[in-house]
Amino acid sequence: MNLKPILAAVFLLAGAPRATRAQSTQTAAELEPPPLLKVVAAAPLTTGGGISSVLAVKPEIPLGPNDVLTGYENGMTAIAERISAELASISQAVRLGHITRDQADYLTQQRYQLAVMQYQVLSTLHDSLAHDVARASGPSPRSPPDERSPTTIEVEPRFQYQSQ
Repeated sequence: MNLKPILAAVFLLAGAPRATRAQSTQTAAELEPPPLLKVVAAAPLTTGGGISSVLAVKPEIPLGPNDVLTGYENGMTAIAERISAELASISQAVRLGHITRDQADYLTQQRYQLAVMQYQVLSTLHDSLAHDVARASGPSPRSPPDERSPTTIEVEPRFQYQSQ
């Protein structure tokens, strides 16, 4: 017989009436918000302060592609720093005897594989966005076709078919 679930159920059943009584002791007046006139009267009246405080708020500008590229680079750096710290802590745990050598090898392999996958994802996203940015800022996509453009396909026959 498992004693922990039984004890947990007893404590929950014993505490439930107390919780409902504590909630029901609040009156309706305590739950209602204060009247609007009270709130407005308590607010300080300043003529120029309100406008300057609204104008002082710096609007948030959405991130551009270069900001996102920088974010990817920072993420890749953070991954490298985190894996370095994790490997150092695993090494220290082995030296102190908290874990065995086999456990350290397993943990090292798992942490390394996770870090490599995360780094590869960020690197792929970075390279893809960098390519899109370079393509968007490069020459116009409608350049005059040359004699051997990539859309021209030349086929040379490898054998000749003779009908008889």
